[in-house]
Amino acid sequence: MKDRDKLKKLVQIVGDLLKVEGNEWLIDDILKTIGETSPVEEIAKHSVIQNIHEYCVEQKIEKQATEFYNSFPILEIKDQLIQDYKKMEHERRRDDFENFCLCLYQQLENITNHIFTNHIFLNWESNRNKIAFRFPDGKILTHSDLILGNAKEWYANGKFKALLFYFYFNEKMKVTIPFNDRASTFEELYQIRNQNHRGGSSTEYQQKTLNKIKGKESKYYFKFYGFLQDIVNQIEDSLLGLGKSNKEIQKNELK
Repeated sequence: MKDRDKLKKLVQIVGDLLKVEGNEWLIDDILKTIGETSPVEEIAKHSVIQNIHEYCVEQKIEKQATEFYNSFPILEIKDQLIQDYKKMEHERRRDDFENFCLCLYQQLENITNHIFTNHIFLNWESNRNKIAFRFPDGKILTHSDLILGNAKEWYANGKFKALLFYFYFNEKMKVTIPFNDRASTFEELYQIRNQNHRGGSSTEYQQKTLNKIKGKESKYYFKFYGFLQDIVNQIEDSLLGLGKSNKEIQKNELK
């Protein structure tokens, strides 16, 4: 007991020494000694070490999120996109696939809704009957055929297809396969997202999509990461190009 009391006093003395300016080296030496004499798994149990770890992880996630959206030009939603990216990363660390998908979906939803409201919908009536794609046999798809199909209203998948056509492919498609592939990936993400929002039973189509993903979540983490990066990068390039075009038009009007 006396030895324990003496050791506690020693710890207090060390603590006081650490507060003295110029003794920062002491922290390094103490940590080095602890690392050499104690198993890592025992050290990791301490709340201080766990807090340090969480702090470091948080700093890295903050850096990743900020860098990911660093050059994204829609400033009105940029901060929210960064926050949702950070939440997405935290859910991945927890291996919570459904909430990971929800946070990733929210980023795409935010981008889609903003561009749809401020660009696409404003010009829809003048664009809807234009030719979007012509097949080798002469058959054509109008913008409305490609984007809305038989739908009479604007649902999430229709808005995203509009985003794809106008701001990803820039209304230029030699084949429809890449367009359909990206729309299909969005649909997969959408169905996982709906697990957080929809009660009751799923339709046969929804269940088929969910079954395709079930048991392959580890692969789909990477698939959806790549999907987000691909969409955001291409949309970003299109928006920056649109911004340059608008500036050129304004300059010409002033001449």
